[in-house]
Amino acid sequence: MSSELLVPVAELLRRPGSQRELSIQVDVEGLSTSDAAVHGPVDLQLHLESVVSGLEVTGSLSAGWRGSCRRCLEPIEQSVQQDLREMFSGAPSDEETYPIQDGEADLTPMVRDCLVLALPIAPLCSEDCVGPAPDAYPMNQPEPSAEDRPKDPRWAALDALRTGQ
Repeated sequence: MSSELLVPVAELLRRPGSQRELSIQVDVEGLSTSDAAVHGPVDLQLHLESVVSGLEVTGSLSAGWRGSCRRCLEPIEQSVQQDLREMFSGAPSDEETYPIQDGEADLTPMVRDCLVLALPIAPLCSEDCVGPAPDAYPMNQPEPSAEDRPKDPRWAALDALRTGQ
């Protein structure tokens, strides 16, 4: 990612309750899921606040992404916005806090995690996308009635019991 995401926080940590606003725009290369990839810069609007247990980071990020529609396979280019609220600590004890090392918080893992979670799992160009060939693969067809469905000869004995024959 970028060295812009390496934020000095030693001064904040010395005074619990102190705050800092941070607005960053960084380029992200190669960040993708199986169906969508981040495209262009990521805009971060963050609020850093020193708390007793470390550093609380709240705010939002927004980025553009590219992918293919899961139904019609046409290319899609959209944007995503994600709110975030994360904790940084000098001695992280679990996987829910990010580390602070040498008085600096590396925001890269947080940005990566939030972006990957914000990208769509199965992108659609629109909710009513009908797919590549609506005539060949019609959607939303009514279910055939019981009389219209072909009978399976393996169930003939049970059908005879059901109808009392």
